[in-house]
Amino acid sequence: MITRPDDARPDIESAVEQALAGLAQPGLVTGCRLIRAGDEQYILPAEGASIATREQRARAATGAGRRVAHELLRRLRCADLAVLRGQLGNPIWPAGIVGSIAHDDELAVAVAARSDAMRSVGVDIEPALPLPHDLQGMVATPQDRLGDLDSGIGSRILFAIKEAVYKASFPLDGRVLGFEDIAVDLTSGEAVTSSGNRLTVRFTISPRILALAYPA
Repeated sequence: MITRPDDARPDIESAVEQALAGLAQPGLVTGCRLIRAGDEQYILPAEGASIATREQRARAATGAGRRVAHELLRRLRCADLAVLRGQLGNPIWPAGIVGSIAHDDELAVAVAARSDAMRSVGVDIEPALPLPHDLQGMVATPQDRLGDLDSGIGSRILFAIKEAVYKASFPLDGRVLGFEDIAVDLTSGEAVTSSGNRLTVRFTISPRILALAYPA
């Protein structure tokens, strides 16, 4: 069920926004929104042309993410607010802007910066729960280093980080990557892709797993 304003938890929205802002580097603006019924209204006409018709819940999540993105673009004094959808589902930001959008079942988050401050950026949000066991083997590789993290919650953190890394890496070279193409070292706070991109990774666990990645 899509969260409605009357049963929403604004404390979670505020806490996630603060946690995400705490991960951000100078020049990066961040935002968060609880997904509400009707949020599909925030998909601009230009964006709707590139976003295929989908079921209502998915469109509400997309609209919530675009609503956050539009606010970030205003904060960056960007006149063009449309964030189109690329053929591979990647957001296409206005010229001079880099950014990333993500959502879970309840919350949408977005980050953005001017391209003269940051070359690219990726974000992901996940519930603070262990990854299902059958997925852990798909995400982790022998090259990954989780440090002292428990393998249960560590697997979900690794999943979120690799999602963020892929989002930050794709604008740099246009290469589609699998989990096996990304090696994460949480002891050094870095990730390296099979295409040679080296990225800084940052994460937090509470109140959601939030992961941020950007070129080192």
